[in-house]
Parts: sequence; structure tokens; C-alpha cells
Amino acid sequence: MNALALDHIRVADLGIITAGAATTQALADFGADVIKVESTTYADPFRQWTQVAAKGNGPADLNSSPPFQTVNRNKRGVGIDLKNSRGREAFLRLVSVSDVVVENFRRGVMERLGLSFEELRAVKPDIILVSLTSQGLTGPESGYISFGSTLDALGGLMSVTGYDADTPRWSGTNVNYPDQLVSFLAPGVILAALRQRDLTGEAIHVDFSQRESVTAVIGESVLDYSDTGEIARPHGNRDAVAAPQGVYPCQGEEQWIALSVAADEQWTALCRVLDLPALAMDEQLVTASGRRAAHDILDKQIAAATASHDKRELAARLQEAGVAASPVLDAGEVLDSTQLAALGFLQDAAPGGFPAHRQRGFVAELGDTPGTVRQPAPRLGEHTRDVLSGLLGYSDEEIADLAEAGAITFDDY
Repeated sequence: MNALALDHIRVADLGIITAGAATTQALADFGADVIKVESTTYADPFRQWTQVAAKGNGPADLNSSPPFQTVNRNKRGVGIDLKNSRGREAFLRLVSVSDVVVENFRRGVMERLGLSFEELRAVKPDIILVSLTSQGLTGPESGYISFGSTLDALGGLMSVTGYDADTPRWSGTNVNYPDQLVSFLAPGVILAALRQRDLTGEAIHVDFSQRESVTAVIGESVLDYSDTGEIARPHGNRDAVAAPQGVYPCQGEEQWIALSVAADEQWTALCRVLDLPALAMDEQLVTASGRRAAHDILDKQIAAATASHDKRELAARLQEAGVAASPVLDAGEVLDSTQLAALGFLQDAAPGGFPAHRQRGFVAELGDTPGTVRQPAPRLGEHTRDVLSGLLGYSDEEIADLAEAGAITFDDY
């Protein structure tokens, strides 16, 4: 078997929740040795986000949260208290044998912990520090904190999402678009920094502004305003060209089909498949502009027609007729997708004490060195002993002394 693509890279991972933890997981999936650093005083909040298991009447199991499991597989986990001076020393020893440090704390936290870029560079002259900041490291709002939902608003995304101009909407609360976006973009930036490090031999501080990443994906709205002065507004499922376009009910509870008609011949085909001859003959609806003007009425008529059809069968018939259409799949149907199965996207994981389950896989395939799921997310402090002794060279006596001082914790079961 070929070596994994990133098995020569080590990451000291301070990332939490989605933006931080999913970023480093992408590196771990392709072989990087990602060592997640937490403490009992500040564990990744995702450990308590959604609980599915508790031991008796005691506290919820910190190792069983589905969100935590989703973004922390393939990592080793160590328990180091960064607020403890000896814990800080242990972390710096880890930095000295690492390539990358990733963090998404509030601005100033790393400095208060004595872990600024300068202090990291002092122990590893070519270290890469990746700061997944909310607002960026400079500017009048650089000290602000945020969640993905906040960035929906500040980044401009919320201004173009919603059903109409009067009802802008979050992309989500617990699971939101900005956090996911960061976790897809940041790994590529980290690879670019590693390339630059290899060329120059110099340390790099990557300032990844989550707010900028959100604004970047509505670039066409920004450009349109700069050229014309027109501000983009939410328009739901409607489109400036296609009509009708929308999501319509199908046979069964909460079953839907999405379809879009851009050309006149597609409109004729839609009417034929749905058996709507009167609409096909309506002179007002012959052109796209006429159909857009009558969109509200059309939506009701099309919804009445699609409601008696199976969504998959109807989508197949519309596709064959040249109409853009797709069944709307829920999570269960996605899990059963033969296409995703053929791609190997869905991955099985069976963490200790947690039922076997399926997770999202990899958005790209490397032919000779594909990503793999080698182990579930670590228990809090699961690999503390192994990392401190095997990687950092601490003796058993030193490890016991660190534990006595409250600098480290470990989970040996």
C-alpha cells in the first residue's frame, strides 16, 4: 500500500468546533499526524454539543457527541492544560517537532497563553501558525468573536439568502454555511503555506479571516454593485432567467422534487410530462418573461400536478425529456445513495462506546494515496502517554510528575 499523501506532516491542533477541527481533520484524512490538544478545563465545545449517551445519572459522555465524532476522526488526542506553565512547556515541545499549529481562538488568547507566533517560532524557526480568525488580525473589528451565523450577517451572505427581500435568513444555526466553508478552504491554504515554507525555510503566520471567506463567495454580488450600484436581494428559489423554477411536493410525506425550466422547449416538455395541455397552449406562457410574470400561479398548478407522482420516477421522466430536475434527498436517502457508494464517499466508523455509524467521506480522491478513516475521534486525553513518551521523550517519572502538577490528563481505558 502506498504511503498517505501527508504522512510526513505533523499538526499541533488547537482547533475547535467545525472551522478549526474540520480543517485539521481534512489533513488527518490524508495522512497527517494531527495531535488534538485539549484539557479538562477547556475541551472542544463540540464534545457537549449533542449528546446521545450518558453513564447512568452522571454527566454526559464527552466522547459520544456526533458533531465531535464527525470532525475529529484520524487524530490523536492529548490532554494538556495550556494555562499551566508546565503544560505550556509540554505544548511547546510538541510544537518543536511539528510543522503546523492550527487555532481558532478569540484574538489575543494565544498571546495570553504565552503562545504567540514569536514564541512558537522561537522553538521551531520554520513553524506555520494558522489562525482561523473571525474578522482577521487587523482592523477595528479584529477583536470581535463570532459564530458561523454571525458571519452570515457580517459577510453579506444573509443579504442574498431568504424567500424575498423582506426575510433574510440564516444559513443555519448549529450547522451553518460559513463554518463549513472555512473547513473546505483552509486546508488548501495550509498546503500553500507548507509549500512556501519548504521553499524559504521560514516561519509563516497565516491569517485566515473567516469573514473574508464568506464575502468571497458572493463575489458576483459585490462586483455587480460596484459596476451598477444595484444591491442583490434574496429571491428564494426564483431565478432571473428560468421560469418556472422551484421545489414542488411529491407523493408521500415530505417528499419533494426540484426542477428548473430555462428554455421554451423545456416548458413544452414539462407540460407534456405533467399532463398540463392547457398550460402548454396558453399564449402568455410561451415565453420565459410571460412565465416569470405568472410564476406564483404556475407554482400552484405545478405543485398540484407533481403531488401525485413519485419523486424519483418523475425526476427520471423529466430528465429524459430534457428538463433539469432532481428528487430532493433527505439524510437517510443520501446514506443509501448508490452514486455516493460507488465513489466511496460514505465511511464507516465505530468509536469505543458509541454505535457504529456512517460519516461523510472525502470530497476528492487521490488515485494512489486516497484518504482513509483509520481511527475514530480520540477520547479526551486518550493518547497523552503515547505522545509524551514516544514522541516528546518524557520518561514515566516525568509524565507522572506532570500529571501530579495538573499539567496533563490522560484517558487509558
